[in-house]
Amino acid sequence: MAWTEQHVRRLFWRAGFGATPQEARHYARMGQAAALRFLLDGDGQGEFSDIPPARIHGQPLDPVNEPGHEVLWWLDRMVRSRRPLVEKMTLFWHDHFATANQDTPLMLAQNQMFRERALDTFLRLLEGVMHDPAIQLYLSLAGSRKTAPNENFARELMELFTLGSGYDETDVREMSRALTGWRKRRANGITTTYWDPNAHDDGVKTIFGQTGPYGPDDVIVLVTQHPAHAPFIVGKLWSFFVTEPLDPATQAALVATYRASGSSIKAVVGQILAHPALYARLHSPDMIKAPVVHVAGVLRTTQTPITLRRYSPLMTAMGQRLFRPPSVAGWDWGTAWLSTNAMQARVELAGALVSVGSKTLRVRSKRAAADWTPREHVDAALETMGRPWIAHDTRAALLGVARDFHGSGPTAESAQALQRLLCQLVVSGPDAVVH
Repeated sequence: MAWTEQHVRRLFWRAGFGATPQEARHYARMGQAAALRFLLDGDGQGEFSDIPPARIHGQPLDPVNEPGHEVLWWLDRMVRSRRPLVEKMTLFWHDHFATANQDTPLMLAQNQMFRERALDTFLRLLEGVMHDPAIQLYLSLAGSRKTAPNENFARELMELFTLGSGYDETDVREMSRALTGWRKRRANGITTTYWDPNAHDDGVKTIFGQTGPYGPDDVIVLVTQHPAHAPFIVGKLWSFFVTEPLDPATQAALVATYRASGSSIKAVVGQILAHPALYARLHSPDMIKAPVVHVAGVLRTTQTPITLRRYSPLMTAMGQRLFRPPSVAGWDWGTAWLSTNAMQARVELAGALVSVGSKTLRVRSKRAAADWTPREHVDAALETMGRPWIAHDTRAALLGVARDFHGSGPTAESAQALQRLLCQLVVSGPDAVVH
């Protein structure tokens, strides 16, 4: 297929948080292989872009001590990171291994673990999850002893994290025995976990028809070698990036890659990002953006630093509070993001950007001249907002708004007001919801 700026924008939205106009032009020239290399491997030019780091009221973020700053801290990484796919996969794993209501230092540590292993092997990622205090506490793994095994973690491990099906209640009971041994303790004012071999059931268990004195590390091997695991995990990864149904031939190819690579997440994701289905319907995108993707994408594509505390409550109003998924099953995606409250919050976000906004928005609105044509106004507003995709009908509607202003006797002040209005309509309109 011919490789264009539209392909780059689709790829960068699905595998990150959008492409700036400069990135779209650059990787359209460089080609698909170069774009995929950047996303999968980085460009070796440091951790963050030139966007200034987040500051609230002129002060740096304090994610441990200031409520809401942990959300802004991660949002800031999404906006400024030179590894957008890593941040997008960190979001995926945060939803997949949903954890909430734990002390902030534990949640931040889990987030960093997801980031470090985001594109590693699933086996290594699952090892990190198994030993992570935040999820151990959330799913009652800590405190599960041989005298009273708790089945919660074992059940979710199979149902939500690794298999989906192919196990029974005996497997749940026996696996919960294998997972006993972690206990809780307080340290420096934080509840955390530690391993106590005396609390572990070291007897023989039978899991998936196999018998042995299994412990937690053995459980990781058992679930990842189960026949249902590879199809389950590649299906979850596919649906995160692509709206087209996963056909049997593609599923078989992804499963083969997953198994041959030793459960490499990077290998499977790279294959998905190169698949033609990801680029279907470039002129009518149909994947609905999660709230954090919408907000991070607006800021990233317009090169706008985080200076507003409001982003955190606005994303909550849209239905997504980072570090607080609604249940162990994570968030409901897709059309679940299209509530009335979410739409109102998107309008408020657009208003905040335009009224307080970024330097980019302020400079462009001041440059607007009374003699600009309606087309020049629309083009300038789209450039300000990072050249996002808009439908033909949307462009016609924006031109209509610009003509109404133009026909009422334009002045420098009205031209600037029109630019702010057009930018607000672009970022809050229906086209901004999909990618």
